[in-house]
Amino acid sequence: MTKGRVLHVLKYYRPNFTGEGVFLERSSAVMQELAPGVEHDLLVTHTTRPAEPAAACTTLRRVIYLSAQRSSETRRQMALVWWFLRNLHRYDTVHYRTHADWYFLTCLLAAVTRRRLVLSATLDDSVPVLVSHYRPELRGLAKRGFRLFDAFVSISPKLFQQNREAGIGADRCHLVSCGITLPAGEPGGREALRSSLGIAPEDPVLLFVGGLCERKDPRFLIDALPGILARHPRTKLILVGPPLEADYVRGMEQAVATARLGHAVIFAGERMDPHPWFEAADILVFASRLEGFGTVVPEAMAHGLPVVVRHLPGVNDDFVLDGETGYLFNDAPRFLSAVCDLAGDPDLRKRIGTAGRALATARFGMRQVAARYLSIYGMAARPTAVEDAETRLGCTASITDPRFHAATRPAAGPTPLLLTTVDAEEAFDWSGSFSRNACDVSSMKSQHLAHRVFERHGVMPLYMADYPVATQDAGRAPLLELLQGRLCEVGAQMHPWVTPPFLERVDESNSYAGNLPVSLELAKARCLTEALADAFGETPKIYRTGRYGVGPRTADVLKALGYEADSSLAPCWPPPGRRNAPSAWASSPTPYWTDRDKTLMEIPVSAALVGRLHRQGEALAPMVFHKWPRQVPVAGAMSRLGLLERIRLTPEGMTIPEAKRLVRHMLAEGHRVFALTYHSPSLEPGNTPYVRNLAQRDRFLDWLDEFYTFFREEIGGRNGSWRDVRFGNAQGGAV
Repeated sequence: MTKGRVLHVLKYYRPNFTGEGVFLERSSAVMQELAPGVEHDLLVTHTTRPAEPAAACTTLRRVIYLSAQRSSETRRQMALVWWFLRNLHRYDTVHYRTHADWYFLTCLLAAVTRRRLVLSATLDDSVPVLVSHYRPELRGLAKRGFRLFDAFVSISPKLFQQNREAGIGADRCHLVSCGITLPAGEPGGREALRSSLGIAPEDPVLLFVGGLCERKDPRFLIDALPGILARHPRTKLILVGPPLEADYVRGMEQAVATARLGHAVIFAGERMDPHPWFEAADILVFASRLEGFGTVVPEAMAHGLPVVVRHLPGVNDDFVLDGETGYLFNDAPRFLSAVCDLAGDPDLRKRIGTAGRALATARFGMRQVAARYLSIYGMAARPTAVEDAETRLGCTASITDPRFHAATRPAAGPTPLLLTTVDAEEAFDWSGSFSRNACDVSSMKSQHLAHRVFERHGVMPLYMADYPVATQDAGRAPLLELLQGRLCEVGAQMHPWVTPPFLERVDESNSYAGNLPVSLELAKARCLTEALADAFGETPKIYRTGRYGVGPRTADVLKALGYEADSSLAPCWPPPGRRNAPSAWASSPTPYWTDRDKTLMEIPVSAALVGRLHRQGEALAPMVFHKWPRQVPVAGAMSRLGLLERIRLTPEGMTIPEAKRLVRHMLAEGHRVFALTYHSPSLEPGNTPYVRNLAQRDRFLDWLDEFYTFFREEIGGRNGSWRDVRFGNAQGGAV
């Protein structure tokens, strides 16, 4: 697997809106799919550090703001050089997405240390234009400074030609248009959004997407609207984008008021995801006077929208083919004619939109653009594991990255809530290697033994069923009987080695679904979800990654498949690749939202570091729970001394006194939601290390009985469902 680290440098980033920043977020997501070993960091030089971290993209490993407050150009330059001196050794490639170092000092440092240097031209910043901004006596030095770069990326033919005319060799000059990636549309999304805005199905909707500023010229669209309304009086104009220039926006609002267009103009504001607005529209109208590329135009085309855009020679006229894939205009009459023709002719809209979609998807797919960037960085993309199609995944949620987390609401009352989850799975040799042939699910017939205990204590367990259970009658039938009797709930559990498609090598690393290529993780999760829906008549809404092997995009996968909750996190039990990182031991067993939109909730398995040194546990745990030789029982000694132990709420390998210590510790720390878990094969002796014979199975069931009694009678808790946590029915979290 190709490994490396790329530093992207931008002047402005969130909360400041920039098209290049948005493109970086989208392209880094696809680059991560093509080359999982390549990490991407972003250094922001001009936007000051916000109070809240910029949690917009999970595939940007770090977003570093150079300064916490505004500073002079000289001080900013000094800070930039100092940062490079301390951190440049971490990176293989530095990509200046804007010319952020006018003195070339950091460029020189990168060149001297043999880092690959890339410079993008995205608006009016080709090399000859940049050189012209220097004083005449310095232009010779500036030209020599630009020779430090190994590659120049131009996003439009105009910028590419300008760079070539500046004498940049063909081997260093690259034309790479901005790529587009479209999420899967929500069924009925168009109708729902239009209805929420009071727009009838037959009303023609014009859409503008972009920053509200003079350069983009959305005021032109408002001024032209009366002429359109004269012929099509039900037309609506929607303006989606942030107000970048306050005075300009006030002028737009005044123009709307003066012309009495309030009924026809909708200011929708900035939208993190503009795609639903494309789906709701009929025509994209774009009057920008200066663009490096204008990504919203091919995005709209990919959505099947006809486009009417201002002609920018060398920028948009090689893909907006007038009268074929859209319309170009240079003046108001031509704009008015094109929009009115489209507004009144649905068949024309369909013909132009279909041709535009074919061109945009063929030329500007993000997958091919991301592969080009990786090639420019000198980092090869891996061969694709699944069909060469876009995953359409977002990159806005994470199970393990706290930048993206949002707290749930405090519990509605003091009553502790206990969830019981069972990993319903095949039996396999826990001490041997993984095998696709190990699919015995006969232990599912023994689950009724635990239900005798559940019935006494009012427990409705959640069975996290995997693919072999869902697709074999021996696994499916007992669970279906319990489900029909309303004695359980069913969720999904991923064991990748027994879940198709089978495209990966079967080994220890690939037994963790999060280690798989994202496209393959998505394909397997989709297959599992569909198998469970077929088996049990309803689509599962809660998920668990087997072996607690979450990956950087697992939350994005689950959101794409419509899951509402996940239980893949086992605090204090990090997977092998993260065991030595202190941050991996810092996760909390309290439920939390994995995204700022609060659509996917994480409900961790209950586990914690307990003991007199638990406050220092984050730092001590990697050493204490290291895989020491048997002759060095560090963890055992720390536990016996009452200093530090890690306990998980399970009858597998944990004693009742340990479980009680864990619950009391968590209560003292303010936790009110508890999740107990075990594996279904443990109810059939010989399947797991925890139950080797009938006597051990009896003790296993007694453990459950004693724990439920303790939780109810000593703790004053109650049993409940994951839905109580997710939707706020007494122990909450729902928005």
